[in-house]
Amino acid sequence: MTGKKTINGERIYLRPVQVSDANKDYCRWMNDAEVTRYTESRFFGHTLAGIRRYIKDALASKDSIFLAIVLIENGRHIGNIKIHRINRAHAHAEMSLLIGEKSCWGQGIGSEAIRLAAGHAFNIIKLHKVYAGCYANNIGSVRAFKKAGFKEEALMKDHYMFEGQYIDGIQLGLVNRPED
Repeated sequence: MTGKKTINGERIYLRPVQVSDANKDYCRWMNDAEVTRYTESRFFGHTLAGIRRYIKDALASKDSIFLAIVLIENGRHIGNIKIHRINRAHAHAEMSLLIGEKSCWGQGIGSEAIRLAAGHAFNIIKLHKVYAGCYANNIGSVRAFKKAGFKEEALMKDHYMFEGQYIDGIQLGLVNRPED
């Protein structure tokens, strides 16, 4: 995905993340313990320069598509979704999601973004499967992926260290089966 191309949904659209998206709001998301609570990003402090570098690296990657989640009503960038670890030999990729604007949580925006990104992965990139992993106690993410059609495929016992104790991880997947 290059240039101004967008993937349009009902309430949001996805577009390539741009270095100019690295602003004070994005930096605030990445340094908000509640926003990053269930991400590996929580282990690091984030600066505008670091976020710009991360975006540049993601845009340069041949096995990654990094997309901004934008509200149609006002053009506000509220989070990101990434299709990464694209494996063309096996036609699968991982998907990661972050809704940075807490005022947009619990409204189904995450599942809409997941559906749009999965459609792009299947119809444009021609992948057979997309998958995601999350902490078992990340109820919002589990719900969003399941609402978007993903199925729980694996439970990984004591997989993550979370707030001083080991917790399980969940692997979810969605296979492109047009006949279903």
